[in-house]
Amino acid sequence: MQSSINFFLALIKWPVALLMVLLAVPAFNTIVAVSMNLVTMDVLLWFGLPCILMCAAWLFMPGMSGSFLAIMEHELTHMLFALLTFHPPVSLDVNQNKGGYFAFKGKGNWLIAIAPYFFPTFGFVVMLASIAYIVMGEKIPDMYWSVLGVMVGYHLASTILEIHPKQTDFKVVGYLFTLLFLPGANLIVYGILLSFASLGWKGVDVYFNVLNHQTQELLMRFMS
Repeated sequence: MQSSINFFLALIKWPVALLMVLLAVPAFNTIVAVSMNLVTMDVLLWFGLPCILMCAAWLFMPGMSGSFLAIMEHELTHMLFALLTFHPPVSLDVNQNKGGYFAFKGKGNWLIAIAPYFFPTFGFVVMLASIAYIVMGEKIPDMYWSVLGVMVGYHLASTILEIHPKQTDFKVVGYLFTLLFLPGANLIVYGILLSFASLGWKGVDVYFNVLNHQTQELLMRFMS
């Protein structure tokens, strides 16, 4: 199974990179559309403000990029995508201000290497936790959205701090692939999170509908 997945990912690597280039503009336009039509004052207060404050604090507090939490989340994201692509973990080592290391069985693939730079693991954990409220038939409390905002703000800041030319993961996947893939992938992920913060799971469906519409409009402009 592992070798089949790695072969498939290798096969689609550059098509996916080109797809992200194609979707970058529609994804940006979708975020603008969501911000203008779905984001209310409550969303700004409970989700947006904590997100902005956390991002700013993390960016301007010295040493945050080398903190235990940042390194752990980074390595856990590698681990998550290793498990999803059937690469059993072997070891996980996290040292504050020194970095972390995650080892797994198998050859690996580009998705494992690039995952921490577009996938906010803690944010999606909080996002999935909302299912518990839905199952119990309870209203999601306002404080939940603040926790989500904090996690999204943290990931945005940590990603900004982690993206630099000396990043070894970028050497693994290739600098050209990194440049082509990451902008579109991040715009899509943050668009999903913003839409979710605005309308819950219904917002995710709305997001993809708007993204599809924006993509079709862009293609029609090129073809006309």
